[in-house]
Amino acid sequence: MQYEKRVVCFIDVLGFAEQVRRTVRHDDSDDEKEIDSIAGAFAAIREILDIDKPEELRRKVVTQFSDSIVISFPVDDESGVFWSLLDVLWMQVQLIHRRMLCRGAVVIGKVVHTPQLLFGPAIVEAYLLESRAASYPRVILDESIIDLGAKVHARHHDPNMERESIMELLARDGDGMYYIDYVTRAQGELDDPEYDYPGYLSHLREITARGILNPDPSIRVKYLWLKEKLQPHLAAVKAAARSAPEGDDLREAYESIEEL
Repeated sequence: MQYEKRVVCFIDVLGFAEQVRRTVRHDDSDDEKEIDSIAGAFAAIREILDIDKPEELRRKVVTQFSDSIVISFPVDDESGVFWSLLDVLWMQVQLIHRRMLCRGAVVIGKVVHTPQLLFGPAIVEAYLLESRAASYPRVILDESIIDLGAKVHARHHDPNMERESIMELLARDGDGMYYIDYVTRAQGELDDPEYDYPGYLSHLREITARGILNPDPSIRVKYLWLKEKLQPHLAAVKAAARSAPEGDDLREAYESIEEL
């Protein structure tokens, strides 16, 4: 057996233990609503990532265990970087609808990844990068991933067009790392982008507001990062909505989102 060079993304669903704790009430009875929320989140993830698609119909391999997800695909997979980053963005959107966030990292390296086996230096690297460098609720990658995506582009794209498509999903953080921007780039990935976006931002605002009140400073700092990203964007879209006539449904939807 030999390793294969693949792009590997390791993702961890944040706050999963607390979410599971809420599935059992103080009287030891099951909270079916909370259980259904978790089950729905993972069902959506399985659908987005094609986990149940027959192995012979896909080159991308996905493994999900508890609150961790590993996605990998061969480095020569045409437009593989773009489509996998878009999959992760869709996954983040689905988690946010269920008041959940995730953190992760994308690397290139050697791995054995089949439906039965998962090991290799790239898995260790992705896990360490996620746990030590991602820090906040973000999925990070460096420029080498973007360069690979531009090189192995779609047939109807040239390298620059492919790079532009990838960059439309990303933002660059203060530490120089790129991350999948689920705050400002998610609108176009919603079922009804115009009318669903206020609700999506409201969910993000709710998650953030709750998180920054956490008494544990190591947790609170993660949500302060999210507040830093969300607050100016929320102010901008609310200001833009005020240009609509009074009584306009979208204007009212944006104005109903409370300030952080």
